[in-house]
Amino acid sequence: MKVLSTKKSRSISRPLFDENQARGLRTRRTRWVPPANVTESSEAYIIKLAVPGLDRHCFNIHCSGKELTVAGKKEEINDCFGKEECEYNFSEWMRNFQLPEDADTTMTQANYRNGELIITIPRNTSAIPSGENEVFIY
Repeated sequence: MKVLSTKKSRSISRPLFDENQARGLRTRRTRWVPPANVTESSEAYIIKLAVPGLDRHCFNIHCSGKELTVAGKKEEINDCFGKEECEYNFSEWMRNFQLPEDADTTMTQANYRNGELIITIPRNTSAIPSGENEVFIY
């Protein structure tokens, strides 16, 4: 005769992680930055960032000389109540890109569609004034 043993299931009221495990999760957090693909054609440099779940007003794109800075900020809404462990934290990030000499930052364009921020920086072989400007996101 075979004896079946059953394992006592975890009570729903018991926490998923004990305090030591939860503390370990909190200390392992890293700074999040969106992944980027950078490509070039004969006409432009294109930077694509994967940033789903935001809208175009969450971003700031700034050009200073040959450096392009892309920053994002989202109002953090805390969905955790009680002693739950919450790790979502995409509230603020920043990426810097060093641009080549022929990048015309004065003509930079940006679009945000379907969770992807696409920044197009035209190439220009003539003398390009270097200054500072903000890029509007369509």
